[in-house]
Amino acid sequence: MQGEIKWGSTELSDMTLKLKTKFESRDDRVTELGGRVLVLGLGNILYGDEGFGAYAAREMEKMDLPENVEIIDAGTSSLDVLLTSEDINKLVIIDVLKADSEPGTVYKMKFSGNEREKLRDLFCESWKTAVSLHQVGLLGALAAAEKLGNVPDEIVIFGIEPEKISFGVGLTDILRGKLEEIINLVLEEISDAVHGK
Repeated sequence: MQGEIKWGSTELSDMTLKLKTKFESRDDRVTELGGRVLVLGLGNILYGDEGFGAYAAREMEKMDLPENVEIIDAGTSSLDVLLTSEDINKLVIIDVLKADSEPGTVYKMKFSGNEREKLRDLFCESWKTAVSLHQVGLLGALAAAEKLGNVPDEIVIFGIEPEKISFGVGLTDILRGKLEEIINLVLEEISDAVHGK
């Protein structure tokens, strides 16, 4: 069943407040700024679960994060932001990934900035059934960024298996229930980056 997420809904507001409080109360709260962290949420909110990354980014934009962390709801736009972004220590991408697993399955992939070929292999060979709707744009943007010397030091991709991608606003119950888990995983990556881990 596809449920509708409304911005400002009690359910999402409560989740955001809980996550924000959890991040701010952590013992290892940021005291010194490390390298720059860019978090991109990808997806089209008009196609159900395809908009997962965009929804996650919008929730994170409400949080009080270190000033060297930038959250962008990139939607369905090309990843041109990578071409103009300099000094990125860590790039974190949130997107849907179809790999014929159970809906809601979370995937995590981590690469150094110079492992673009490994990233291409992952998309094209290692996981022949895997389909990220934005993988071509990501690979192209990284290739162009490399030529400009703007490749991030580290790339982390959080993918989630969608249940339903079809015209309509809102996530399915399964993916809505995974927002908090993914955001917590991204917060851990942010904390590691600013502490130089």
